[in-house]
This record gives sequence, C-alpha cells and structure tokens, in this order.
Amino acid sequence: MLEIGRKLKEGRVARGLDLSDIAKRTRISGYYLKAMEEGRFHIIPKVYDRGYLKIYANLLNIESQSLLALYEKMQREALSPKSNNTSLPS
Repeated sequence: MLEIGRKLKEGRVARGLDLSDIAKRTRISGYYLKAMEEGRFHIIPKVYDRGYLKIYANLLNIESQSLLALYEKMQREALSPKSNNTSLPS
C-alpha cells in the first residue's frame, strides 16, 4: 500500500497542495487522507476506502483505475494465506 500512498503524496506535492486543501475540496477527513498517503488503508472504514482513493486520485489527475487495480491486488495478497514452508516433525 506504500506505493499507492507515495503516488498520492507525490501528486499532491507536485501540485503545491497540502492535506487541508485536499480535505476542503474532497470533503474527506485529513486524517484519512494522511492515512492513505502513508499506506495505512486499514484505518479507513471499508465502505469508503475505494471511493476515497478514487476521489483523491481524480482530484490529482492521477489515473484512478490503475490505482484501484493495484489496491485490489494488494488487498487480495494481504488476505491470501501465506505459504509456510516449515514442516512438522514426523
């Protein structure tokens, strides 16, 4: 999720905006915006996470569909069982 957050932050900084500017324009809490930039999407209520990401990316003129696809991929990877190569003694 850090890659998504990095892209958001770089886009915001490149446009000379701060989090309060984004919060006013999107009506998304600065707390959630900062969490997204830090890759801490678990902070955001699940019902809003994809919508907030899309709104934020669109405001910054970042291709939102590619970020959403990356987000979905990372979500799937986070939920998939980790391979465990340790075997139990017989």
